[in-house]
Amino acid sequence: MVEVEVAGVKVDLRSNSPVLLLQERSSPYRVVPIFIGVPEANAIDLVLSRVEPQRPLTHDLIKLVMDELDAQIERVVVTELRNGTYFADLVMLAGGIDRVISARPSDAIAIALRSDAPIFVSDAIMNAEGTVIEEGEPEEADEGSQETIVGQFREFLNEIRPEDFSE
Repeated sequence: MVEVEVAGVKVDLRSNSPVLLLQERSSPYRVVPIFIGVPEANAIDLVLSRVEPQRPLTHDLIKLVMDELDAQIERVVVTELRNGTYFADLVMLAGGIDRVISARPSDAIAIALRSDAPIFVSDAIMNAEGTVIEEGEPEEADEGSQETIVGQFREFLNEIRPEDFSE
């Protein structure tokens, strides 16, 4: 397993979809991009921006319930990539017993960030999907500044409709 940190949530300009960037904590600092949903991107961005909602959102509520039940998140592991879909395990300690709960990586990471729990990616995923982004190398030629990216993400959030998630 490779320990990673959340390098950010960006918007892929081609698909206008949020992408979670997980970066290796040590050299060579490979990055694994994971496309995620808008609500999960918002939940992760709130933690990264240190914004406290007035009322607990879903991931905050899960953390509060876990605290009340004296359960701790030990780690999150992005375990596999199957047919273009990433899978993760939320590893927790509850009642003195290690428990493993299968979860979407975005949900598991949103909870891990609220719990200060470490995040890992399997060696197989990191070796297959991890990319080294050279310093000074633009992530995308037309991506622009961080402010532009944040503005585009907020615009995307303002324009999204419930129908966009129906199958």
